[in-house]
Amino acid sequence: MEKKEISSKITKSKSNKQKISSIIFVRAICSLGIVIFHYFCYAKGNYRFLLETANSTTGLMLVTSFFSISGTVLYYNYNKIDSFKQFYYKRWKSILPSYYICNFYFYTSISLVTKRLIYKGPFNRLLFNLIGLDGYLQCYGIRCFNLVGEWFLGAIILIYILYPLLSLIMNINIFIINYIIFINYYLMYKTNIYDNIVKERNIFTCINSFYFGMIALKYKKFFFESKIVFIFSVILLLFLCLFKLNTSFVLIRQIQGFSFYIVLAQIGSFIISKKYSKFFYTISNLSYSIFLYQHRIIRDILGIYNPTKPILHFISLCITFTIIFICSKVHSIILNCILMSKIFEILDSFFLTK
Repeated sequence: MEKKEISSKITKSKSNKQKISSIIFVRAICSLGIVIFHYFCYAKGNYRFLLETANSTTGLMLVTSFFSISGTVLYYNYNKIDSFKQFYYKRWKSILPSYYICNFYFYTSISLVTKRLIYKGPFNRLLFNLIGLDGYLQCYGIRCFNLVGEWFLGAIILIYILYPLLSLIMNINIFIINYIIFINYYLMYKTNIYDNIVKERNIFTCINSFYFGMIALKYKKFFFESKIVFIFSVILLLFLCLFKLNTSFVLIRQIQGFSFYIVLAQIGSFIISKKYSKFFYTISNLSYSIFLYQHRIIRDILGIYNPTKPILHFISLCITFTIIFICSKVHSIILNCILMSKIFEILDSFFLTK
């Protein structure tokens, strides 16, 4: 009897790992998608069919999925937080050292070209750059350096700071947080208190997308396994992509992103078990580095050569992604060397010991 129970627990554990592994596919597809989206944002020619759907942009749909991925993965790893010191250190370690490497490269290269150490505003704005918030603060009209990471990075940093409170409320009573989110959507719909920033980039909107990822994991049998939910999500996604609704309310755009996330997650549970899944593992593992490098590399390449013919853009896009991939791979090697250094050995021993 005991052997059966142990076997059952092992099987259940493997099943849970398999369900979260589908996120690898989602992350890889979204990483490729965001590169394509940003490339054609700057490409000469009419590529609106790649940039926009009836009710949203493909960029917002992908970003919504990225927030949901973060919510799913973080709630999977930190359902309950035993040590705030360890939690915040691990979040810092997973984001900022990698960001510093990329930021240092672009900052020094641009400084050498412009021959100015501080080339974009007063010195005190450099602080926002060092903590990764400058891209997000520019959404509020605060002029910053904003070299890499864009606004998404600052938003996810703020969400990680707030996550312990979010998970605590969710574990105490999920209806409390649902009520708070309902009030937030009501205020966005009925008032103009959020008009100082694009509603899709409002921190509360970002938290809502992140929270959906937590909910998706909490009810994973419903969102990640149910075929009925999959079919419904496909229909809903196609409807919102093809048929314009008479509203620009942000919730409609997020629902489109959530549907996209569910569809990819369920497809991913099948794809990731196949032999060709190595490609998706590779892209997924490099997704953060790709995110950091892609925007500036795309702008630099298209600044040098921006063709008008679609076939030339396809070739240019392949070259662009190859360069981004190589930069991300080199970046990953450098990062691993730094994380294995004596400095991080000391930091790990301090922050990761109870």
